[in-house]
Amino acid sequence: MNSNQDKQSKVVEYLRELDGISTHSMFGGIGYFQGDAMFLLVYDGKTYLRGGGELSEQFRQYQCQQFAFQKRIGCARVEYFEIDDLFDAQSDDFEVLLKRSLAFAHQDKDCRGQCRRLRDLPNLQLSIERMLVRVGVCDIETLNNLGAACVFVRLKQIYGQDLSLNLLWKLEGALRQIHYTLLDHRVKNQLVSQINRNQLDSY
Repeated sequence: MNSNQDKQSKVVEYLRELDGISTHSMFGGIGYFQGDAMFLLVYDGKTYLRGGGELSEQFRQYQCQQFAFQKRIGCARVEYFEIDDLFDAQSDDFEVLLKRSLAFAHQDKDCRGQCRRLRDLPNLQLSIERMLVRVGVCDIETLNNLGAACVFVRLKQIYGQDLSLNLLWKLEGALRQIHYTLLDHRVKNQLVSQINRNQLDSY
């Protein structure tokens, strides 16, 4: 085991003491959630803690490296910062940063959960909201219940079979509360498979 994996394991072991922790695939790595709020990412043997606002500036003051998600063209930087060295130093500052990160993650999740209009979701501007309303998706609950693939099939029936897959990625990103460019290829492949099944079922 290399040093990065060893540090990662120590952080993950430490997290087991927290209540309500679950994991899901995110950004090509493993996302750690408390409830529905993601606060930590393990990627390529390194551990990244969620920032945001003033907290991100504090991570930068500690010279924590910001996570860059590699895409096919370029990369996208998200508000997660590597904290392995900080944890390894057994600094009291790590505890403070972890608590602030958790608080920010829950606060951000609660704020996003208060969205009432489709256009308030990530990726969904007014023009997309109007398209969704036309196929009977008038609110966030309906979009969530139907799922991105089913809604996209409905949209194709109205707007044509050559509708861009970018719209599908935007719908899924909206449901996941992330920018659509951050969806990994596994998720995209699953969505395309769901679309093919939905289209066959409609014949």
